[in-house]
Amino acid sequence: MSKNHKIKFYPVDNADTTLIKTKDSLTIQVDCQIRSQDEKKPGEVKIYDVKKDIINELERKNKNLTLDLFVLSHPHSDHCIGFEGNYYCGDPDKYAQENRENDEILIGELWVTQMIFGNDICEQAKAIRREAKRRRELFEENPLEANKEGNRLRIIGYNDEDKKVDGLHYIPGETVNLINGKLSSLLEVFIHAPFKADLITGKADKDHNATSIVMQISFRNEPYGAIKSRVILGGDADHYIWEKVLCKSQAKGNEDRLVWDILLSPHHCSWSFFNDRPYDDNKVPKAYSLEFLDYHTKNAYVVASSKKILDDDNNPPHYQAKLEYEKKVGSSHFRNTAIHKSEVAPKPLEFVIDQDGITLIKSLVPAAAGIIGSTTPRAGRYGI
Repeated sequence: MSKNHKIKFYPVDNADTTLIKTKDSLTIQVDCQIRSQDEKKPGEVKIYDVKKDIINELERKNKNLTLDLFVLSHPHSDHCIGFEGNYYCGDPDKYAQENRENDEILIGELWVTQMIFGNDICEQAKAIRREAKRRRELFEENPLEANKEGNRLRIIGYNDEDKKVDGLHYIPGETVNLINGKLSSLLEVFIHAPFKADLITGKADKDHNATSIVMQISFRNEPYGAIKSRVILGGDADHYIWEKVLCKSQAKGNEDRLVWDILLSPHHCSWSFFNDRPYDDNKVPKAYSLEFLDYHTKNAYVVASSKKILDDDNNPPHYQAKLEYEKKVGSSHFRNTAIHKSEVAPKPLEFVIDQDGITLIKSLVPAAAGIIGSTTPRAGRYGI
């Protein structure tokens, strides 16, 4: 058991890989971008060994390298490269010595949206689709076996008939603290999106970004104690989705579910969080996007999982988006994974969560001088 919760954002260019580890050793990974060290070309930024670091964070259960929960925010390649071959797919009872020697990670529970079952997903997501189909069929044919570690599946949002199947679906507005068969007293997940209407239009328009899983993850330091910190992740959801998240939460009295100590900037610090693209035609941020940002706590952080952000025309990452975030949290609390520790060999952004809230680890060596920006959640603009 660890002394504190931990959350890591890996340097994976314009992509996402986030790892959460609670103080009682619950492990959650959101999205995947695992690249070979051989992909680096002379003069390029060193590719961080994400797989090696994740392995070091996980525990072996009955000699099996196990991750409690894997969440695919949406089936785009920048969120699932490296899944096949690094994560075990198939009957967990057949996870064998060969899989152990290859350090294949067994996923206790898998979260996806209905979009994974479509035919228009990227090549890299097809291994996840096969595994999700296997688990869904098992749920339909043998629910008891489907509730076994390595077989568990949850579909976030509704199915093709716009319905929720009990025991299989979590929908917006639900709070989850049952992860991989374990009831957590230290962590809970509030589901914000995808919304039913966006799953329908997303399927029709082949817009997977609009169907991204949006969630607030809350951490407690003591079992069922006060919430100490909150992290909001939303894949590549654009400002239209965030407007719905804001308005529906306010209308239903769930404003506390909008509060954040860490926000992973949507779509790799794209301008799409603030307005439509291209930027030159849509330079004014939407009022609701700025209002959502006002739910940050004192000393909150925005994390941009992207390439180095330059004052150029790239989008993502987008320089003007960075400036808008900095207006809310300050330049020292806007963090870009591409330049953390080193621009030529970046390291993960790592936060710990204890009784005082969120702290960014400044040094790899644990020490008082190695931490900065401690955060204790407190009342914000809306008196939360």
